[in-house]
Amino acid sequence: MKLKYRFLKISLLIFLLGFLMNFAIKRHNNRPIDKMDIYIENSDKIHFITDKKVINVINQSSKNGIKAEKIEDINIIKTEEILHSNPFISKSNVYINLNGEINVTISQRIPIARIKTPKEEFYLDNKGNKFPLSLDFSFPCMLVGGDIHKNEYKDIAKLCELISVDNLLKNHIIGIEKDKGNSYNFLLNIEGTYIEYGEIENNRQKLTNLKEFYKQYLDFIGFDAYKKISLKYENQIVATKR
Repeated sequence: MKLKYRFLKISLLIFLLGFLMNFAIKRHNNRPIDKMDIYIENSDKIHFITDKKVINVINQSSKNGIKAEKIEDINIIKTEEILHSNPFISKSNVYINLNGEINVTISQRIPIARIKTPKEEFYLDNKGNKFPLSLDFSFPCMLVGGDIHKNEYKDIAKLCELISVDNLLKNHIIGIEKDKGNSYNFLLNIEGTYIEYGEIENNRQKLTNLKEFYKQYLDFIGFDAYKKISLKYENQIVATKR
């Protein structure tokens, strides 16, 4: 008898807990959306994605497809799917807290190079991933031109990243142009002078050599004295005067 009574108490307790949880969930889902907390990384300098665009995605992915007004209107899975499919977003996270606030965190792709081939134009991120140009925003980065193929994307991205973090290099190199074969040239902010880089290999050593050459000679003579500076030969720099 005691065992039956204990079983009945447990059953009633489970039923009561289930009822209260169901009531709490329904009450929570019927709450109006109090706040949308949207955080977009690097939004101070990169404007591919804006708060307005994120809100539009939330509304379009809601139950009515027009506007999300209550918690129950939010379709988190569909919202994340749409955000993940955006080529300018590398990562996103959407969740609703117990206060009825929608929280969205987005990481934007950061262009490290802008590629211009005879057929198309696009960005590369620092991992060599290709993504399109934006109609709303243009990000300043290294312009790389020529007949460039997919298997070169990662190497180009690594080279451009090394240039972008060095004040001396990025202040002088304004573009990269693919020459014959797999050879590349650096275009400088000085008319009539270029750097023959050669194949994209031994990047750190080549760029270090260039910086040392600049500090020892070019800083005093200037780029104007030379027509071409070649880095293509191992551990040496060949400068051709005008």
